[in-house]
Amino acid sequence: MAKMFFSTSEVADLFNVNRVTIYRWVKEGMVKGYKVGKHLKIPLAEVERLKREFGFGDVPLETLQGGEAGAGEAGKTAPRGPSFKKLVMAIDDDENILTFIQNAFDGLGLNRHCNLKTYANGLEAVLQIGEERPDLILLDIVMPNLNGLELAEKIRKMHRDIKIIILTGYPEYLTEDERGKFLDYMTKPVDLRKLYETIVKALDIPVERANGVQARS
Repeated sequence: MAKMFFSTSEVADLFNVNRVTIYRWVKEGMVKGYKVGKHLKIPLAEVERLKREFGFGDVPLETLQGGEAGAGEAGKTAPRGPSFKKLVMAIDDDENILTFIQNAFDGLGLNRHCNLKTYANGLEAVLQIGEERPDLILLDIVMPNLNGLELAEKIRKMHRDIKIIILTGYPEYLTEDERGKFLDYMTKPVDLRKLYETIVKALDIPVERANGVQARS
């Protein structure tokens, strides 16, 4: 008979995240969970939904739980160790924008000071933010499932003082009050010079000339 409920440890192992992260998402209503005695259980329907969100929709649970594609002990990702590099996360459902940001980091030399991680899926990004505290987030507003403003609220529940820069093609979606909650906001197409200057200032990294782009003093 198919398994109908999973423990938080099982769900954490399935998706290679910390069990505390699963507890947090249940508490915040992102994932449905039920108390069974003293234990918290996640229903099969929620596990299947997370599979789709993580891009594992066609992968059997048995494969995730073990084997080559599984997320057991051997396949777990080691925690990010100490590093002189800053961690920047870019979240946008448009892969072209993520490619643009990646190319900007490489072309402007920002990759010498920052590790960039890109996410087209808001939920996946939030789960990773629960595991790793980024120094800066570049965030789109209009996205499916969780929009940027909703995502920012969830991020701040984990890291209240996190720096967030909005990159949007719809500035009219931001009120003046909302704009004031972010380090900065930029409209698409993004100005490379401004993006470079803002990141350099936000992360307090050395100003460099890179491919003709230099921060103004």
